[in-house]
Amino acid sequence: MLLGPGWVERFESGQYEPSLGMLAALIQLYGTDLPTFFAKLDLGKEALVPDRHLSASRAGHDLQLHFPMGSYAATVILPKANLADLNAVVGKLRDELAAGRPREAIMLAFLEAVRKWPHANPSDLWYFLIAHAYQDDYNHPASEAGRDWGQSWKRASGWALEAVIVRHYESQLGKHGIRLEMPPPNRRIELLRQMGIPNPAEMAEKADVIAIGMAAAGNEHPFGVVHIKASFAERRTDDVPLSQQLIARGLASPLVTMDCKASPGPTPVNRGELGPTQGGNEAVSAKRYDIERDNKFDACFSYNQSTKPTPAGQAAPARIYVLDLANPNDRFSQHLMARWRQRQGLA
Repeated sequence: MLLGPGWVERFESGQYEPSLGMLAALIQLYGTDLPTFFAKLDLGKEALVPDRHLSASRAGHDLQLHFPMGSYAATVILPKANLADLNAVVGKLRDELAAGRPREAIMLAFLEAVRKWPHANPSDLWYFLIAHAYQDDYNHPASEAGRDWGQSWKRASGWALEAVIVRHYESQLGKHGIRLEMPPPNRRIELLRQMGIPNPAEMAEKADVIAIGMAAAGNEHPFGVVHIKASFAERRTDDVPLSQQLIARGLASPLVTMDCKASPGPTPVNRGELGPTQGGNEAVSAKRYDIERDNKFDACFSYNQSTKPTPAGQAAPARIYVLDLANPNDRFSQHLMARWRQRQGLA
């Protein structure tokens, strides 16, 4: 994997000393290895690996992604992937980071990953690949070395995930006179006011993505809010007061999530947080009851293939659906189209 701008110059000038693992990776780019480069040193060819927050190695037709997770050196498999495609994805991230656009970097790298690997679990790509590539110091410009990239990820990734959803669905929804908008604060307040929400200024912080329909006369009509969370740990309950106001007025209020959750370990599994479905022998999580029993959102759309959807025969005021990002004509876009038709009195 390559480096962000300025790193080689810093190494060459002596401003920053590369670790032995990074030196090994650089030497390999020039077609040699450490034993040849340091002929008098007894170093095995596989003795060192790049000391990066995210690295990768081939495993047959798959890739192994390596990154720290808690106290573990974790490895996950990215199926049917190769290093060239991985470098193309991380290259998207690195190019935007070099231009000082961290939020756009995350969005574009993730969309490229989904395009490269449509068979992969989108939540895994977000949680294991893009998040850890972003936290790799060497993918950022050398002038920013040593920053807390974990905190930076938390700040930048929320906007980026919202932008992913807006961009992925814009063409499909546009065919039906609908757009998703990420408005600035003042416009957010005005759109909530148009929807009849009391105290819109207090609710505006939880209305980052607003669904807007275009009437036949060309007038725009906001008809709901899309609540977007990478994981259920992101205080979804803070969105509930606004969501309940929307639902009471017959407006759209879906929850969209990557449902990211894995316990630290050497081979973590991204199981998500919604847990088992109702009717089995295992306890049902409060997070699932929030949707299927308590109707705190009017639907939930998860992009984690490990999430269990609401069973077809189960009665529920709101349902959980599992989607990928391969085709924007899916249950999420259909849900918004149906809500817009209802709002127009056409359903």
